[in-house]
Amino acid sequence: MVTIHIVKEKILQELEEWMDWLETPNDDFGGFPVCPFLAPERKTNKLLIEFYNPEEGSIFESIKKFDKNDDYTTAMYLHTDYHGNYTVVNYQNFINESLKKIGLGHLKAVCFNPYDKRKTNGVLTRKGAPCFITSIATREALGSAYRKLEPTTYWKKNRENA
Repeated sequence: MVTIHIVKEKILQELEEWMDWLETPNDDFGGFPVCPFLAPERKTNKLLIEFYNPEEGSIFESIKKFDKNDDYTTAMYLHTDYHGNYTVVNYQNFINESLKKIGLGHLKAVCFNPYDKRKTNGVLTRKGAPCFITSIATREALGSAYRKLEPTTYWKKNRENA
């Protein structure tokens, strides 16, 4: 049990470091942080962080609890069992399609794999993640965030390379 606790503490420490980096203004994102909406959620304690192990139950049960809890606007499920046995895109699509089927289509999953080679604005933004993460937020909140960034210089490098 002590070993599990130490490993989880290390993952949480690495998560904090990665989130600090995500919140830091970055020239590759027009001077905006990589994730400009993360800091307000962290500062107001609106970010739920939980470990997820499929041997302990379905991720959908955790998501249902999150959906019923008005204390949080985003959830991050840290996968303790990921061994490269699914890709980000496949797993994210599975979660999103399943959410629709169980009546939670207003929620959307965005997954992060530290070994993912996809770049945004030329940056490996997921590289610092401590583990595979499934993030859940409302489609409305994600759409609103995108619309706020759309007219800014945030996506400039992606547009130049398109």
